[in-house]
Amino acid sequence: MTRRSGGFTLLEVMVALAIFAIVAAAVLTATSRALTNSARLTDLTLAGWVADNRLTELQLAKPVPGTGREKHELDYADRRWATESLIEATSDPSLLRATVWVAIPSRSRSSPSAHALTSLTGFLEVTEQDQEQQEQQEQEAPDAATAH
Repeated sequence: MTRRSGGFTLLEVMVALAIFAIVAAAVLTATSRALTNSARLTDLTLAGWVADNRLTELQLAKPVPGTGREKHELDYADRRWATESLIEATSDPSLLRATVWVAIPSRSRSSPSAHALTSLTGFLEVTEQDQEQQEQQEQEAPDAATAH
């Protein structure tokens, strides 16, 4: 009879290392996905806040902005954001529809609406005073153009 010592055989050690390597790879993959998802959720949350802030700015603007598109960039939460706002008339003359798209500028070379992380749609109330101011500006605009 041969006497066996209390250690592991080379084969047992190699099998244990193979199992450990497979488990470690799976854990690293899961951790990587979790970090990627966390970064994506952070981007989506911040983009939602930027869109909400921009829509609120449009709703509070006096006079109410006219119809059309507007693009601009801003800093929020130590990041640069690109926004695009589209203001459209509705069937109700006292309301305008405003849609805001938000993107990260490096990802949206052409248009924030084309590569938006999020978009938000809301409505702007047009008061009689706003309508009078817009009519007055429209009347003054042709006069200024003919004066030049």
